[in-house]
Amino acid sequence: MHAIVFEDRVVPRLWPLTTLRPACDLLVGGTTLVEMLGSFGPVHRAPRPHLAGYLEAIAGRRVALWGGPTSVPPAGPPASTHGSLLLVVNARVVPSRDTLVALRSLVEAGRRVVVHGSGAEADTVAAAVLHLAADGGGPDRAVVAALRDGGTAVADAVAALPLPRADAALGIVSQPHEVVTAHEQALAGMLAVRIDSGTFHEVRPGLFVAEGAEIVEPIVVRGGGPVVVAAGATLGPFVCLDGPVWVGPHARVHPHAWIRAGTAIGDHCRVGGEIEATVMEPFSNKPHAGFVGHSHVGSWVNLAAGTTTGNLKATYGPVRLHEIDAAGRPSVVHTGRQFLGAMVGDCSRTTVNTALACGGRIGVAATVGGAVPERVDAFTTTLVAGGERTTPDQAATVLERMMVRRGLECLAADRALLHEAAALPAV
Repeated sequence: MHAIVFEDRVVPRLWPLTTLRPACDLLVGGTTLVEMLGSFGPVHRAPRPHLAGYLEAIAGRRVALWGGPTSVPPAGPPASTHGSLLLVVNARVVPSRDTLVALRSLVEAGRRVVVHGSGAEADTVAAAVLHLAADGGGPDRAVVAALRDGGTAVADAVAALPLPRADAALGIVSQPHEVVTAHEQALAGMLAVRIDSGTFHEVRPGLFVAEGAEIVEPIVVRGGGPVVVAAGATLGPFVCLDGPVWVGPHARVHPHAWIRAGTAIGDHCRVGGEIEATVMEPFSNKPHAGFVGHSHVGSWVNLAAGTTTGNLKATYGPVRLHEIDAAGRPSVVHTGRQFLGAMVGDCSRTTVNTALACGGRIGVAATVGGAVPERVDAFTTTLVAGGERTTPDQAATVLERMMVRRGLECLAADRALLHEAAALPAV
């Protein structure tokens, strides 16, 4: 069977985490929704137009900017050979073990159904199981046609179908801080799924290692959950790990690092110092001393030596996010979290001894240093009084230099994506 993962009109609210990537490619619980759905069959993304064009331009040439596989809608309708089923999932659904179990149950039942969110998301389509004929036709062929239209066409097509509601619950996120919470809640379960796959071997209590990973002794693994290390990853000597922790393929953890519970380190990252309950998306660097906690850090981010996130207010109270609405009025988002660090967009970077605020949000391709404001817009540098804009070409130059260090070529599609991101309306 095939799966389609679609974006709806709420995805831009996940700023700055989803400006340069589809929401389904966020690393949550040590995996992405695209990776999790791959267990059902080929996965086709239906993202926002600027990302759909990027995926089409880069398909088959290199991994995507965010480190995930590239795919585009098939030339013909995706035919189903497994009970004429098509699985359609909202890109904001949390990739967790509970989600995986719920979706498998729906697929095994084989009935045409739709799953809605709960609470404020009660009218949101979270997932659906549809029927297709072997040639891609059938009662739900409009959804397949919408896949080629892009944007929110798939979401609208599924919402328009007269489908019975399934008695199922799927976690779904609508704010960037909810991505941090979802990751913390999903990590242990998804690590258990990885361990159950048989790919990882328990080399000591609590430490599960894939063939091809390098562990340089001595290291310390403490309780609280498994530490799972992917093929090609390296753990340097005197590293301390408090599970649950995921160390992705070809990531490097430098000597004397303290990787604390709830951390997921993406593919080809370089990390050191102290990290707690944080996602480091693929190809990012935090190699030196400094603390990063309860944060989500995008791809191709460089956190310079001494960069530290606040993750607990001086008052010990819940962290609030401050917004400006469409009319220019200030508003407050109550996260309900006592511990919350920074949410850092792709291709951003810090200078030495940078301090990021609790609940800080750093837009893509921003450059920040010193005591950073709670919100920094995309393509902005705070190193000049009053701030100034960074051009997409300047951001592309830095990206190209970073890619060379990972043995990757910066393509024209990457540059074009940065230009399109710079033209997006502010969130």
